[in-house]
Amino acid sequence: MDLGTLVQTLTDWVVRIGTSVNDLPGTVAFGLGLFTWFALEQILRRMVSGLRWVILIGVVVALGLSIPYLAGLMFERGGPVEIAQ
Repeated sequence: MDLGTLVQTLTDWVVRIGTSVNDLPGTVAFGLGLFTWFALEQILRRMVSGLRWVILIGVVVALGLSIPYLAGLMFERGGPVEIAQ
């Protein structure tokens, strides 16, 4: 089961129960809210974790492209260094 199907199934289930939330006992309504919060937190955590990897890979690629450029600027600009005697 992929993440999209899981999210849709949980959303449909919560909406179905949420339409009758006024008729639920307080403990059951609290449990539903707690479960909904926990499920949403887990889904967001997985999405942010994936986004974190995308950002890290982007940083590595950006450093891979900029380190040779910076090294070239540092070592080639002043020309050869003369040794004082």
